[in-house]
This record gives sequence, structure tokens and C-alpha cells, in this order.
Amino acid sequence: MERDAAFRRRGGIQAYLVAAFSIAYAVVYLGFVRTDGNANASALAWGLITAGSLSAMIATAALGSYIGGASGTFLAAFGVGYSLLAATHGMFAAISDLQGYAGLDLAPTDPRGFATFGLAGLWSLIAGLELRAHGGLRPVYWQLAVAAGIDLILLFIATVTGSTALILVTGGLASVILGPAFWAMTGRLLSTER
Repeated sequence: MERDAAFRRRGGIQAYLVAAFSIAYAVVYLGFVRTDGNANASALAWGLITAGSLSAMIATAALGSYIGGASGTFLAAFGVGYSLLAATHGMFAAISDLQGYAGLDLAPTDPRGFATFGLAGLWSLIAGLELRAHGGLRPVYWQLAVAAGIDLILLFIATVTGSTALILVTGGLASVILGPAFWAMTGRLLSTER
């Protein structure tokens, strides 16, 4: 049991990193990529998505361990899966930008952000519903997870349909408010567990 608690604490640190990478991504994307289309800034933004996804791989598994049981095992496996696909997408896009192939936006491993946004949103939605049944947690925690999940699913739909306005609204909420708040709360929950 002590090893599980140690893993969850390490997962808590990774959850904090997911929140930090998310905010850093928003700053780079909104401040440099969107305003002037700088390929190096775009590569950095994709690199931040990659780093955040790799941190999410550990954080999702740790939260699954915290939840426990069959649902926790499912969430851990699902989280690791979507995180690896999202990290691959981020790295594909970063390399494409650095090599001058910015037109290769459609990653073969994650078409239109299916894992990065769609599956991540579904994971967050399911995690929120599982956390709701977990006693001793403040309702705002699971409500935030559900809201973040719905927002990410809407971001995927906006990406597929090419709705720039909806992408900016849902993407901004995901990367600046809902995502960082959820991951910071997850970091606190997992880091303080004994």
C-alpha cells in the first residue's frame, strides 16, 4: 500500500505539471502562434502539448489508483492510452513545424485531436462521475472534472467542424481555466494523500 501511495504522490506532482504546461501552452499559442503564425512558436506550443500529455499519462494512472476498483483500473488504462496518443500527436506536429511542413496538421495517430481533445474529454467526464461517488471530496472537484470533460468534447467537435470562434472559447476554457483548475486540484488531492 505504501508503494501505491508513493505512486499517487508522484502522480500529484505530474498533475501540477499538466496544469502548468496547459497555461504555458495557452500563453505561447495565444501570444505568438495565433498572432503571427511563427513556426518555432507553433513547434513550442505542440511541444508543450506533448509534455503535458506525458505528465497526464502518470497523473491519470495515479487518479485511477486513487479511485480504485474496476473503474479506477479502467480510468488508468484509458488515461494512459489517450495520453500517449495525444503526446504522439503533439510530437508529430512539433516536428512538422520545425521541418517546415506546417501544412501537415492532420496527425495520423490523432485525427483532428480525437485523443487530445475528444478522448481526454471523455476521460475527464467519466473521472468526474466516478469522483462524485467517492466520499469525502468537495462537490466542486467532480463538477469541475465533468465541466472540463464536456468542454474538451466540444473543443473536439469545434476542431472537426472548423469553427474558429468555438475553438477559441472552448480551447481557452480548457487551457486556461477548467483544465488547470482540475489538474491543480488533482495534484493537491494526490500529493497530500498518505
